[in-house]
Amino acid sequence: MPEPASGLWRSQDMVLLQLHMQREAAHDTIFKLGQLGCVQFRDMNPNTSAFQRLFTGDVRRCEESERRLRYFEDQLKRAKDSTHVTTVVDSATGETLDSLEPKLEAMESELKDLNSKWEQLLVQKNSMKEHYEVLTQPPSFFRGEDDAGHLQVAHQADDASEPQGFRQGGLRYLTGVISSDRAALFERLVYRATRGNMFMRTVTAKEQFEDPATGDMVEKTVFVVFFSAQRAFDKIKKLCESMQATLYPYNIDSPQEVQQTTLKVSDTMRDLDTTIKVTKDVRADIVEKVKQNLFLWKKTVLVEKSVYDVLNQLSFKGQTVVAECWAPKEDLDNVQRALVEAEKSSGAQVQSFMDPIETHDQPPTYFKTNSFTKIHQSIVDSYGIARYKEINPAVFSCMTFPFLFGIMYGDIGHGFIITLVAALFIWKEKQLLASNINEIIAMVFGGRYILILMGLFAIYTGFLYNDFFGMMISPFGENTFWVFPHDKEEWKTMCGDDYNYWFGGKEANALQACKVIGGSPYILGIDPNWCETENKLEFYNSLKMKMAVILGVIQMSGGLVLSLLNHIYFKDMKHVWFGFVPEIIFLIFTFGYMCFMILVKWNTDWSERFRTEIDLPGASTPGPHFLRAPSLLEAQTNFFLMPGSIETDAYVFVGAGFQNMVQVGLLLCSLVAVPLLLIPIPVIEYLHNKHTSYGELAEHHETDTDGKPVPKTKESEAAIEGIAATEATEGATTSAAPQVGGDDEHPAAEQHEAFDMSEVVIKQVIHTIEFVLGCVSNTASYLRLWALSLAHAQLSEVFWNFAMIMPLSMDKGTGVFAFVGFAVWFFASLMVLCGMESLSAFLHALRLHWVEFQNKFYFGDGTQFVPYNIKDIDELAKPDIATE
Repeated sequence: MPEPASGLWRSQDMVLLQLHMQREAAHDTIFKLGQLGCVQFRDMNPNTSAFQRLFTGDVRRCEESERRLRYFEDQLKRAKDSTHVTTVVDSATGETLDSLEPKLEAMESELKDLNSKWEQLLVQKNSMKEHYEVLTQPPSFFRGEDDAGHLQVAHQADDASEPQGFRQGGLRYLTGVISSDRAALFERLVYRATRGNMFMRTVTAKEQFEDPATGDMVEKTVFVVFFSAQRAFDKIKKLCESMQATLYPYNIDSPQEVQQTTLKVSDTMRDLDTTIKVTKDVRADIVEKVKQNLFLWKKTVLVEKSVYDVLNQLSFKGQTVVAECWAPKEDLDNVQRALVEAEKSSGAQVQSFMDPIETHDQPPTYFKTNSFTKIHQSIVDSYGIARYKEINPAVFSCMTFPFLFGIMYGDIGHGFIITLVAALFIWKEKQLLASNINEIIAMVFGGRYILILMGLFAIYTGFLYNDFFGMMISPFGENTFWVFPHDKEEWKTMCGDDYNYWFGGKEANALQACKVIGGSPYILGIDPNWCETENKLEFYNSLKMKMAVILGVIQMSGGLVLSLLNHIYFKDMKHVWFGFVPEIIFLIFTFGYMCFMILVKWNTDWSERFRTEIDLPGASTPGPHFLRAPSLLEAQTNFFLMPGSIETDAYVFVGAGFQNMVQVGLLLCSLVAVPLLLIPIPVIEYLHNKHTSYGELAEHHETDTDGKPVPKTKESEAAIEGIAATEATEGATTSAAPQVGGDDEHPAAEQHEAFDMSEVVIKQVIHTIEFVLGCVSNTASYLRLWALSLAHAQLSEVFWNFAMIMPLSMDKGTGVFAFVGFAVWFFASLMVLCGMESLSAFLHALRLHWVEFQNKFYFGDGTQFVPYNIKDIDELAKPDIATE
């Protein structure tokens, strides 16, 4: 029966199984277990190279089939009318590698042959089209007279023999076709090669040409180059070859010859079009067949390859096959059922069975998640995989992560936008999962459930701050607790004389708050009237800073409590008494005490305390003396540096003497906790190792050959110690040596590492220093809750005042300034506050969980349970083109 804590709180109960099956049933068994998706196989041949494994040839066959399928995908991408591939597989049309391999080979050969013929035909057709473009140019295009804007030709006297190429008057010329993107470069090269003794005309071809290699339409240019010298012919011809330009004959002096050639080229083009159409139709039929079956074929090949990869990890002994795998305890019945089904489908004569194996190896960690918990678990796994049966931080981060985000991001309006986006993703979840969406949008969509919680908590803390797009609001009516009198008489009338001492010698003004007589606190959140005060920033800083410290100490204390639960679960009592106890004492007696002073100060009626007269012996000023509010920062600093220095008129609770006594006692307990954390654990581990190492050895060596006890002597004890040292050295050598795999040895031989006292001491010293200093640094790190909350509120206020209020005050009824101001404010709020600020708060909340919270109890050095699951291949099998 599975353990009650198994699931998400602690990882699933795992069992190491040994599967025995007949050789003929191995393939079907692996396939059935892959469909089940609940077992992780162990490699039983770790020392065998990939080239020496039994099914390497089959894996290569699968890779060759994959290559053919990739070729088919490329052909589908080139086919402009075949952009949709069927991904719905009919279960009745099953394929195997043996039946699929010859089919793919024949189809690839046929398709390559058709492509080769089609490319040859297309090259011929393009050549005819280029020649036709040259032939259909007007005669004026080939005449050498100068046109405006063209280069002048240097007419040189040349008494050499008749040059190659055609003549026009005193010039010779060559004509052809070149790609349009190379025409300008070609002209410059010809100009330089002939040293300017050339004249070139170009015109864009009337039709585009299909590239045989890519299938793209290419634009080409018809050109004619006029030159005078015979030696320029060879240079121009070489340039044409290097620039992939094609030359065609055109005799301007023989119009009849040009007309006959044009008719001949036209007839050839018609014949080529007919042949190309037939070839394309045959090719289209094959591509259509590929389109309908590509997903099925690719899935079949990938599944077969994965099966053979697993078979290469098994141990084959004659007709018997042995496999080892991890499986959740709750799925053992399903595994047994899969073995029976595979035995029947393969027609094996020997029954397959499984046996649980006792092992000291650390099992893999497996948490069962759903759509909601998956994102939280992935955040924790990014830090590190939990140890087997270690408490899973994701259980708490489901709520604490968005809550800390809300503390830093608290705003009703911005939280509502985030919630709206997340709700839209959840509402369209099925449609978005079935479609191909942008990578960035897919990343946000994957976190839709944590995003909606972040938005809701931001709205909740926005109500606590009474903050709406940077504006202080009064959602529960007008204030009845704090007022802002405009003069001293009004102040006395409304608030009495409770605070007369505070404003002695001052004139009250509208920015000084006082408490209404008989008033009650605001229903929820901060009193909205604080936004009208000059010291509102000071008030917000004090409130949010102290709130951040309290939340930090609470979360860190919770992490220590979780470490206690881990120690109790693993029956590690030494870490309970000498790990958890000193750690919780140090944290609570130092920073927990600071949080206690904050709460006491918040709940103290300072108006009454300020009127309490006390005696101050040795006071420098005469007259009555009253109690004053203490500085908690100063009190906490003096707690470490000057214990017992609380002043008589500035205590927090009971009295200065009592508080000094309490502080000294707490500091002494905290100091005692440090050596209690540092010393006992290494000593206990040393004594435990000494007892286990020498106990069995002494029991073995203190008997004679007849089994009778031998009295202890100094010599015998020395001999025992020498043997123990020798065995420890051999054990260390064995641990360092590589394991020998194969069918005759267990793939993971269980070995024990030699005990190293210095390593244990160093580790404990580092842990103690890290914890003591971490209590200070981690508590200070939680002040980021205050800092980001303050930054978000101030940015919101700045955007509102300068992008909305200022343009509205400048607008004189035209509405232009109002429209521009609203656009700027909306864009800034959306991009900066809802985009960048939310990402910043997310990262800071992530750091608080990874560093400040999880390091109190979470090791994160486990191994992930990665089951062999054929269903995962469905996503890989989807062709790399659009799917329907």
